[in-house]
Amino acid sequence: MKQITLAIFVMVLGAFAIADAAETEGREWKVVTVELAPGKADERHFHSGVELVYVLEGAGYLEAAGKPTVALNSGAVTTLQPKQGHVLKNASQTRSLKVLVVLRLPNEGVRQQRALEQPIF
Repeated sequence: MKQITLAIFVMVLGAFAIADAAETEGREWKVVTVELAPGKADERHFHSGVELVYVLEGAGYLEAAGKPTVALNSGAVTTLQPKQGHVLKNASQTRSLKVLVVLRLPNEGVRQQRALEQPIF
């Protein structure tokens, strides 16, 4: 079952990549792993782009604005829309929760930084 879920995750990620190939300008990809200690939660926050979450190990909950709470177990996949506030919580008191997060962000910050680094002469 975990292999099927991972295959679906890869297909969804591939669909994002194909869609992104048509509009490579103005977008950037960011892939991060997040690890929450037993019983801990991150702070409520949001991102300016689409977020894809894949649970590597552990169990927890994802609370997102406008959505019911999602129970997360190893192999689970969920998505978040741009600027959708959310908080990730580890449900276990003994094991860490590890997730892989793929963000497809607008490239505005990177574009601004490059402009500032260019000589003005």
